[in-house]
Amino acid sequence: MKHLKKMMALALTMVMVLSMSMAVFAAGEGDTPAEGGDTPAAATVAYDHPLTVTGLTAGDTVKFYKVIEWVGEATDNVSGWKAISPYDTVLTKDVLTEVLLGKTATQEDVDAGKATKVGDKIPATGITSDLAGELAKKATGGVDGSVSGTTATLDNAASGMWMALVTPADANTVYNPVFVSADYNKAAGGTVGMGDSYNGDAVAKKSTLTLTKTAKDKTTVDTDDVHTTAVGDTIDFTVNTTIPGYGDVYDAPHFVVTDTLTALALKTDTVEVTTPSGLKKKGAEGVADADADYEVSATTGGYTITFTEKYLKTLKTATDVVIEYDAIVTSAAEYAVNEESNDVQIEYSHNPNQQSDYDVKKDTTQHYTFSIDAQGAGSGTSVSGKKTSEVVKIGVNADGSPITETTETSQITNTETWEGPLEGAVFGLFTDKSCAKGTEYKAKNADGTAGTTPMTATTGADGRMNFAGLDAGTYYLKEISAPAGFVTNSTVHTIVIAAETESVKVTEYYKNGTWSSTNSEGAKAVTYDTDILKSYTVTIDGTPTATYTFTNEATSNSNEIKWEEAPLVEKPFQLENTKGLDLPSTGGIGTTLFYIIGAILVLGAGILLVTRRRMSVQ
Repeated sequence: MKHLKKMMALALTMVMVLSMSMAVFAAGEGDTPAEGGDTPAAATVAYDHPLTVTGLTAGDTVKFYKVIEWVGEATDNVSGWKAISPYDTVLTKDVLTEVLLGKTATQEDVDAGKATKVGDKIPATGITSDLAGELAKKATGGVDGSVSGTTATLDNAASGMWMALVTPADANTVYNPVFVSADYNKAAGGTVGMGDSYNGDAVAKKSTLTLTKTAKDKTTVDTDDVHTTAVGDTIDFTVNTTIPGYGDVYDAPHFVVTDTLTALALKTDTVEVTTPSGLKKKGAEGVADADADYEVSATTGGYTITFTEKYLKTLKTATDVVIEYDAIVTSAAEYAVNEESNDVQIEYSHNPNQQSDYDVKKDTTQHYTFSIDAQGAGSGTSVSGKKTSEVVKIGVNADGSPITETTETSQITNTETWEGPLEGAVFGLFTDKSCAKGTEYKAKNADGTAGTTPMTATTGADGRMNFAGLDAGTYYLKEISAPAGFVTNSTVHTIVIAAETESVKVTEYYKNGTWSSTNSEGAKAVTYDTDILKSYTVTIDGTPTATYTFTNEATSNSNEIKWEEAPLVEKPFQLENTKGLDLPSTGGIGTTLFYIIGAILVLGAGILLVTRRRMSVQ
């Protein structure tokens, strides 16, 4: 009998326990137990479904880090959930309660309109960006997710909330941490969930970085093409880029813009961050260093803009940035074609677990300045050091035959020749066909201001004349004076310089702050599109006298782009001066001398006639 009573008591206890368990398990799908309520033990639950993160880019990799786990009846948890090490130093019980169950409203919350009265429950809104940053900094180990296309999956996830950190395959993308949770089935079909703020599926939040540079020539002759310039032209540059939404995910976010100029002089006082508006520049009047959003370091050769950690941590979402500045073309342009290149790069944090491993992005612009009858294409391999010959001066006799037996040959084609080159003829370049006073072409000063001296050129012993530093466009050529013993040719000639550019894809390799055209271990490959010169043609009086075609030899640093001269046509336009006395029609003694001599002769004849008549009368 004694044993029977013990068995009945045990059976009654089991029934009571089973009844309590059934009451708990009857909770609906997705319910979260209230703080302090009955919770099933960890052993009574099993995973519900895999974790998934969508919105990725093909080639991304994902690691999942367990942050919160289900512990059931433990006394130091929030309704069965507990932050695991090393995240328990961040997600304390109070913080965990607010994240999972919401916040108890304070008077400050009521005043801010977040609650109607003190003590109300403010529903959980999820992990804040600041909190996400602190958790990401603690991430160690991790479990590799299975990535297929744009989705990452973690099967058989252990109990609780997981943080997914994405490493982008594309350097143009920066991801924020993603939080997902595994709901767990209870024996009676209900679910122990993480609340409405978390579920097993999430979309990755990312920032896509952009970097483009555009240019506008403020003082161009050729208004149709921003790629061509003249020495002294002022070019207005605009850089557009994007700063990722770093927030507090990063301890030391890094975002630096660097611009390097070649054959251009930066006007240092024009560098300005115009977007976002209202940013505080370090060193500006009234701005304390600790309050600055960015710092500018500038010389005539370029600038660097460094955004402060303080500012970067305030950016919760991707932020567009616009930088504007002016630069002056400074190339001496002694070559037939000169390149003025402009490289901009951004160096930026892209992974919260590897904050010192910066990624890079780059863009460039190229601008070209031209000359007539000058040295070859500078950095070109086959025309370097060779003179072009678009227009040449020769001296001829009255019958049109060369005045001398001297013969010059094209240094480019080695086939075109001209006999009787004439030295010492002076030519002027004009902007109007009238070639009237005031239409002279005047090269700009080094500071970009308007020049005052008309551009002229005197032919050399080979008959060439050199006009340097020209924009593409239309000009008018007229002889100002002929060498002694020759008649000035007053014909006005129309010269047109036309350039054609093409877009090419350039790949460079970046390592330890240095760009290279060749790959090496640990280098980052950076690919971008840029416009380069394809060809240019010099046309005189409607006849193409020279066409120069170039091919890009390098798929690398724009500063290393070289030009290879392809087969081209070069037929120098020959301007003739006839041997004889040059008698100017205006501005000098000219025909006046003949009038005076004629008048004297007429007067003398009259005197003679009168004298003879008088003698006859006598």
